[in-house]
Amino acid sequence: MNTSNQEKIGQRYSRQREEILKIVAGTKTHPTADWVYEEARRAIPNISLGTVYRNLNLLADEGVISRIILDDGKVRFDGNSEEHHHFICNDTGKVYDIQSSFSGELIDKLYRETGMKAANCKIEFFGNDKQGS
Repeated sequence: MNTSNQEKIGQRYSRQREEILKIVAGTKTHPTADWVYEEARRAIPNISLGTVYRNLNLLADEGVISRIILDDGKVRFDGNSEEHHHFICNDTGKVYDIQSSFSGELIDKLYRETGMKAANCKIEFFGNDKQGS
């Protein structure tokens, strides 16, 4: 975990937290806590599932990673800190990153129509992906 991430979460250094962040940031799959736990055990065999949950929630609460809550209540995590949106397949629960520039257009339209000035937006699309038609 680099110094800026440590400062961002306001916590002292933790090897476990560093490993968890590395795992989440290193995948595009939007993992569950259970998946992160299985991956973390490869580097830290005695890590507990509770430690993984606590650290994922801490990192999400501090904005270092994102928490994605699906309609069925399942939670996935996203280590991609660049501005992007998500498409979530209703059939499979798979989460896709959507890189698009329409955020600015939507924010501008909101301002023109309501006078409200948004700093950013996060959009989640729900539907069926190509595989789940």
